[in-house]
Amino acid sequence: MNKPKLSIIMPVYNAEDYLQEAIESVLNQSFTDFEFIIVYDSSFDNSLKIINNYNDERIEVIENKKRIGLVKSLNKAVRYARGEYIARQDADDVSLPNRLELQLEFLEEHPEVALLGTGVCVINEKGETVEKRIMHPCPKKSLLKGNRFIHGSVMFRKSVMDELGTYNEVFKNSEDYELWLRFSLKYDVKNLTLPLYKLRSHSGSISSAKIEEQQMYAVLARKLAMNEIKEEALLKLQEQPLNFYQRLNLSDKTMFHKAVAYSHSQNNDLPSFRRESFKVFRLNPFDLENDFQLVSALFGLRGVRATHQLYRHARYVLQKIFKVEI
Repeated sequence: MNKPKLSIIMPVYNAEDYLQEAIESVLNQSFTDFEFIIVYDSSFDNSLKIINNYNDERIEVIENKKRIGLVKSLNKAVRYARGEYIARQDADDVSLPNRLELQLEFLEEHPEVALLGTGVCVINEKGETVEKRIMHPCPKKSLLKGNRFIHGSVMFRKSVMDELGTYNEVFKNSEDYELWLRFSLKYDVKNLTLPLYKLRSHSGSISSAKIEEQQMYAVLARKLAMNEIKEEALLKLQEQPLNFYQRLNLSDKTMFHKAVAYSHSQNNDLPSFRRESFKVFRLNPFDLENDFQLVSALFGLRGVRATHQLYRHARYVLQKIFKVEI
């Protein structure tokens, strides 16, 4: 069998509700020279039955007899990948029909770019669009301020991953962000502003403790990228990453609570969003972005989302016209 141009990797765990839609969104792409590597991570539902219903020769199923988790499943898929490029797909999301074609075209024309994401439409459980996000088109300089990529939307060069390493299995969360930071230290990284990916939002699905853990791993990813922490220290923090909070400076704590607040807004948890935003205000009352978000919270989640969209649009305009990154 000839080597495909592209490998699409998708771990699957208890994803039966939206799995068919995700698979068919990949199989119906306008670009067709790919292999579709699905890692079935020992689910308790009918995910494997759904996967096995497909007879497309581009699909390769890797079945984990015991659950190994997302990060190890991703690395397992990467080891099997034969394509020049690797694209991600999540099992509850949807790729628009020309997503792969447009990303591949851009990467072929821009050999200096190692990683390319896209804009997204956020959809609810019914598939209805609740928000459109313009992702930062040129996030290389601002990536240390936060993750500017939607993991499921990305495509990257396999040669760069071969050079810089795969997903860091020390990271239980933010494994993608840690990898993008590694990429950005040596290569350019970009986003297409077109919404080519539908990101499914699950209301109230993440606990506050889980959100805080996720965002602390993001802090640790930044510290690792800036050589402010060694991987040996990360191993000690694996079980209790939030213990690192006391070692953060004022700026780090502000970024941490802003990120936690944003995650709560995406989780449709307005009281928790307000709580975290007030923590930011106490740390730095002159953080204008946070101040605007606090005011917007008076108008509920709709006001918060409108402020987020306005900020993203302003960031896009500043970069487009004045080449300023914020």
